[in-house]
Amino acid sequence: MNNNFKLLASVQKTYWYINKMLINIPRKEIVLKTHVEENMLAIIELTYSYMINSDNLKIRKTNIKNILIKLSMCDFFLLEIYNRGYIKKKKYESITNYILEIRKISYGLLKNEKDSL
Repeated sequence: MNNNFKLLASVQKTYWYINKMLINIPRKEIVLKTHVEENMLAIIELTYSYMINSDNLKIRKTNIKNILIKLSMCDFFLLEIYNRGYIKKKKYESITNYILEIRKISYGLLKNEKDSL
């Protein structure tokens, strides 16, 4: 399977899983909930941008780096949701495993982009 499609499939799977989890977050935490959702949507957008800009290495590297930044922010927000007791440890660990999978693919793509220079 092509790494681009693997990245997209992994990002979409994670987005859908996180969306199911966000339903259970209380209304008073709307800001936290919104930040998680916005970051995940930004990751999806950056993934599509990465795939479309196949001829521009600089944009592709920038998109991957931005995906990694957004993933770090998602990690932070999800840790905060876990620390506030809105999700159980098992669900938190499974979400972070999904994020870890995206992170591994992204670092692999970034390394591939650097090697192709």
